[in-house]
Amino acid sequence: MIDQEKFAISKKRVREAIETYLAHKFTEYPDTEVCQAAQYAVLGGGNRWRPIVAVAAGQIFREDALRIGLPGACGVELAHAASLVLDDLPSMDNAAVRRGKPATHEAFPNWVVDLTPMFLVNMAYQISLENPLVSHKRRVTAALELSRAGLDMIAGQVKDIEQDFRDGKEKTILQCYRMKSGVLYSAAAKSGGILCGANDDEAEALAQAGLNLGISFQLLDDAADVIAGVSEAGKQQGMDSNKTTSVDLYGLDGAQTKSMEYKERALQYLECFGHEAEWLRCLVSEASYKAI
Repeated sequence: MIDQEKFAISKKRVREAIETYLAHKFTEYPDTEVCQAAQYAVLGGGNRWRPIVAVAAGQIFREDALRIGLPGACGVELAHAASLVLDDLPSMDNAAVRRGKPATHEAFPNWVVDLTPMFLVNMAYQISLENPLVSHKRRVTAALELSRAGLDMIAGQVKDIEQDFRDGKEKTILQCYRMKSGVLYSAAAKSGGILCGANDDEAEALAQAGLNLGISFQLLDDAADVIAGVSEAGKQQGMDSNKTTSVDLYGLDGAQTKSMEYKERALQYLECFGHEAEWLRCLVSEASYKAI
């Protein structure tokens, strides 16, 4: 039986560890306006879902996964934050609110915001690769997973901006979601496992579980754009009104049902693991737009 209270405490512990670790790391850099914008984009908000997935995946192999994998998990969070800064720009989604507060481009000068994603990505790789608790080979392998995810995310964002799936074909929309959202969850789960000792087959199972979880989240995000507001999702409602999304394809209920299908696929990929994977299974099962 899944101990929900135990895992809720674990999530809280990971969130606190991430906030503390990143707040400290930011003090190691010159206190420029770009560094301040980076801190604004990262600290004091967000559900930290991706780094929590990374730690939960690592815990399959080591009980001290938080200690071992924290730098890598924070690297994933920094890469995610960089993507949000870019997503919110007037040239992209033109979002005014992120994580319940004004988007970064609403709070800082344009030139600062232009440099902030570069700062965050470089910081992500630095802290991930400096981790002294993990072998050089595993550090590099995990960092390469993050790099591949970043490149796929850019390709997915291009598809999303160009809306080259306006014909409504399911395959093209889901492929966009795979690249836009799924791959970072995949990298989080896979790298979390790698840092804590996963072999190739185990790492690939985690990658597929994370990928399906990420697609599920994107489907939930589409639903949230229709039915949730800042208090629930941390961002404005109706930001996708000029896009073709899964809600257009499946309807509101259908998009949420499709999300459940991807959750089930994610859980199937975790069947090869024992009770050590219960936390990760719990995270997959409880995923909702409120957790995005």
